[in-house]
Amino acid sequence: MTKKPLEIRKTLSRNLKGQRKKMGFTQDKLAEISGLSIQTINDIEGGRKWVSDKTITRLSTALHIECFQLLMPDLVNQNNKETPSTKKILELMKKLKSKVNYDIEALFTDFLKI
Repeated sequence: MTKKPLEIRKTLSRNLKGQRKKMGFTQDKLAEISGLSIQTINDIEGGRKWVSDKTITRLSTALHIECFQLLMPDLVNQNNKETPSTKKILELMKKLKSKVNYDIEALFTDFLKI
């Protein structure tokens, strides 16, 4: 069996716990906000349970982050700061969203001129 699934599970566990603490949430509070059970949160953080895409979405929404951030290795370094690679990805996402919003506005403006 490959080590990859175990590494991903550990990454999810570490990132979930780190972001939860960063937000000042207890497991109980995160469970309440996400609609998951406390046991599920505890099992994910303990690396004992893998989750569905729906669960990752619920957790990321509750923690106000993107889904991919829960699965990226080294999302948070030892000093609880975002790593350079994570910052670059988040900056790129902001630029892309800004560009898409601008393009949509431009298309609607052109459309309304007709």
